[in-house]
Amino acid sequence: MDLVLLKTLVAVTEAGSFSGAAGVLHCVQSNVTSRIRRLEEHFGQKIFQRSKAGARLTEFGERLHERAVELLQQFERAERDLLEAAGAGAPLSLGSMETTAAVRLPSLLKRLKDLCPASAISLQTGSTADLLAKVWNRKIDAAFVAGPVDRDRFRAVTAFAERLVCARNPAGTVSDPLLAFRSGCSYRATAQSWLRSIGRSDTEVTEMGTLEGILGCVEAGLGFAVGPESAIRGYRNAGELRIEPLPDPFAQVTTYLVWRNDHSPVESHRRLIGILAERQ
Repeated sequence: MDLVLLKTLVAVTEAGSFSGAAGVLHCVQSNVTSRIRRLEEHFGQKIFQRSKAGARLTEFGERLHERAVELLQQFERAERDLLEAAGAGAPLSLGSMETTAAVRLPSLLKRLKDLCPASAISLQTGSTADLLAKVWNRKIDAAFVAGPVDRDRFRAVTAFAERLVCARNPAGTVSDPLLAFRSGCSYRATAQSWLRSIGRSDTEVTEMGTLEGILGCVEAGLGFAVGPESAIRGYRNAGELRIEPLPDPFAQVTTYLVWRNDHSPVESHRRLIGILAERQ
């Protein structure tokens, strides 16, 4: 049993199939099959039940998967601590809402990279709900999310203050569909709270994957959107949109950098906190 085998087990579990895991691991499916077979031979137990619907953990497989996740997390923490001690620059994995990543982070991450050139810094985007789950499950170190923050589970520092606005085609109204990211997006939740306050709780919601796509559809008159003013005014054709602030108490939202209470920030993480403090 080695790290490659454990990573393969976790990949199959998360992808739900051997072929999906092969894509995640950038290898051929036969390699995945061979690695899982080696684990099964080592323990003398079946790990996955395979069917046309995919791969499902057996009872023993569930116990092994739980331990595999724990072992991989321990290894990653040990490697990070040793890299930090050696001055080699421990990696930092970040998450961010897409609007924050597009508008706020480029200059900030460039500054961070200048300060910590040896640290590998990665970034993935998602909704606030998804990002908090990834931080809690130790899939990423920290994330930029919209408040409020559960202080019993997370530490947080203020990153940015945002003003939320409504963007419409000049001919559009709030009776049009709300164009938004999928459920879990804090801006979508705020927009829906505002709509309920004005008696529009029945407003249709059209889910889209990117801010550029959302605003392009707003420009075309297919609906309206709610988001940070900084992001919406940065749209290439913002001049073609009617942009109005949301009324209080919906207009203001704070973006935080959050991480687990029991997580020890590495040097690049501490530097990032310092950069954010300078900007307040």
